[in-house]
Amino acid sequence: MPRTPIPDGYTVDSCSSDRLRSHAHELEYQIPERDFEMLDAGHARCFTAFQANSLAGFAWVAFGDIPGQMNHDGKPETGLPIQLSDDAAFVFQVLVLPAYRGRRLYAAIMSQMADQLQTDGIQTLVLTTEGSNQRALKAVDRMGFQNVAQASLFRLGPLCRAKYPTLPNEIGFTIGRYVGDDTAAQSS
Repeated sequence: MPRTPIPDGYTVDSCSSDRLRSHAHELEYQIPERDFEMLDAGHARCFTAFQANSLAGFAWVAFGDIPGQMNHDGKPETGLPIQLSDDAAFVFQVLVLPAYRGRRLYAAIMSQMADQLQTDGIQTLVLTTEGSNQRALKAVDRMGFQNVAQASLFRLGPLCRAKYPTLPNEIGFTIGRYVGDDTAAQSS
């Protein structure tokens, strides 16, 4: 991943749940309690960007098996479970608050996060995005992420069709079946 410097006047570092909770009122949405529990248990980390004492943005990563409920791009019926190797982490939430956009904070947070995780033995960062989200696809491409596969789930009434990619063994993760893919249950 190309390294993006942290803009002047900002800090980016791993954040505790206590500090993040104390700044949660600055967000337009509520961080799920599940995320705080994962952070406290060591199953996730949150990297935050601050300008002075104001939260500017954050990125969350999780380790181990990622349930489909954590990977659905806002559509729970299309959750896609991911099983990570020990040296991989899943980026599941990245946000730069509107007042701080346009300063390359997204890339700076991801760059700092990658550096810190690498010292902890994490060699692979995995993230997913909806294939129609061109803005997100461009951003992750600029940061050097590789598009390794595309999975899809199409549902129209009772008709359901899922497509799963074949992933190379050395990639650092495998995927399960979509939460909304009930074709396996019907064919058994």
